[in-house]
Amino acid sequence: MTINSIKEIIHQAGCQLVTLEFSYTEKDGSNEGMREVEPYSYRFQRGNTLFFGFDIKKNGIRAFYPHKIDNIRLTGNKFIPRWPIEV
Repeated sequence: MTINSIKEIIHQAGCQLVTLEFSYTEKDGSNEGMREVEPYSYRFQRGNTLFFGFDIKKNGIRAFYPHKIDNIRLTGNKFIPRWPIEV
């Protein structure tokens, strides 16, 4: 899956106010399995794009590199935004 298709799915989730489900490879190479995330924004840091979302299981905002996201899909689970959605 390309970065653009990942960003398109994130954008769709933000427009529809539904959560995303995806797996994510951490810096150390570990993967915790599937995560359910509310989509919020992108920020640029040291030349890299970071996607920020609220991880429901961890009950907190998390930053993700889009190129490390795999198996992304819309869940259909609606959410009420905690912050403005900018994706």
